[in-house]
Amino acid sequence: MKQKLRLGKMVIVAAMASFMYGANAYGQTYTWSGSASNQFYNTSNWTSSDGPVVFDNSAFKIVRTNTQGQSPVIGQWIDWQPGIYDNLGGNLTLNADFQVYFNDFLNGNVTINSGASFICRNIIRVGREGSGTVNINGGTMRSLHETNWQGIFIGVLQNGNGTVNVNDGGLISGGYQVEVGTRDFYPTGVLNVNAGGTSEAYWNTVIGPNGTINVNGGTVNTGQGFIVGDLYLDTPANTGTLGTVVGQMNLNEGTVTVNHLDLASPNLAIHANGKIVIDNGTLRVRRTGVDFTATINGYIATGQIAPVAGKELQVAYDGTEFTTVVATAINNTQTANKAQIVAFPNPASDKLFFKGVDNNNISIMITDVTGKVVLNANGISNISAGIDISALTNGVYIAKVANGNAVQNIKFIKK
Repeated sequence: MKQKLRLGKMVIVAAMASFMYGANAYGQTYTWSGSASNQFYNTSNWTSSDGPVVFDNSAFKIVRTNTQGQSPVIGQWIDWQPGIYDNLGGNLTLNADFQVYFNDFLNGNVTINSGASFICRNIIRVGREGSGTVNINGGTMRSLHETNWQGIFIGVLQNGNGTVNVNDGGLISGGYQVEVGTRDFYPTGVLNVNAGGTSEAYWNTVIGPNGTINVNGGTVNTGQGFIVGDLYLDTPANTGTLGTVVGQMNLNEGTVTVNHLDLASPNLAIHANGKIVIDNGTLRVRRTGVDFTATINGYIATGQIAPVAGKELQVAYDGTEFTTVVATAINNTQTANKAQIVAFPNPASDKLFFKGVDNNNISIMITDVTGKVVLNANGISNISAGIDISALTNGVYIAKVANGNAVQNIKFIKK
């Protein structure tokens, strides 16, 4: 599904790029001068490449703001839609609805206040080949079209650096996809979904190599898929720099729901060096009748889903449609026990030994990364002899060691 979407996207982007670059040949370009006031629809604030400045639908128009000094404010709605709108720098404030057909650069600082909406009928690019910040203060930023591919990109192309802050009552809606720090040259992208804010997509929310999503009390509805650490390039030669962590979501507080619309074949895909770190929030995978506990436990075992320091993760399936993972505090007894019980050698080939346990009444259950029990030993009387793991296939396992009141999960590798 993802590859099909991307192939379709490439066609759309190519077509729109051709459309955009050819537009200057017949389009009328308005450039912000800000000579009269800060009102966006004051014609005295604009210069035109051809003919008078008129905000109407009689011809295709390219509108660009790049303010130094005065900052344009959209304070009213008029029945007119720019063919292309680009903010190349400076400040733009929306206090009323603004609808455009196409956006290529949304740089500088854009503020969308409560009651206002910025709607683009194709693709929105925040921080393209430069810095761009969007503050959604109760308003809406949406990519919306009846048939064309739609998406919002945060951080675009070489030296791209985009940030979107979704604040109380605010909404970012990518249409098909929301992508953060993805694609060519691995730009930097940050999406902060704060308390009362919402981010949503229909197909995918995607975090690229230099992308970060911080959920600070808000809601993220990822769409059918949530992809963390995506290395896809539109042009394979246009690589960028990879860090130790390749894409990260910090779930500090709030809710992230994968497949919030309960579509078929949901996809939680985390790169080997991608990271989801959970503190006070909840990560959910939704699909009626499907338990994703094994998938989540696999990511936990390899550290791709991890709690903040001092907490441990708990995974549960409600038996109907939601599989959830939350982080809970480790109490002092658990912490002390975890510091005492050690499995060695690690990796191990034939036998696994344990330190920090008594010889009496030991129980050990070993599961693979999917949660399947592969060995269960109860009432061991001589733990110093170790347990035989030679029959296990090579891979990563979890040993749950119960010794009196002490219980600990220990990850080890069978080689």
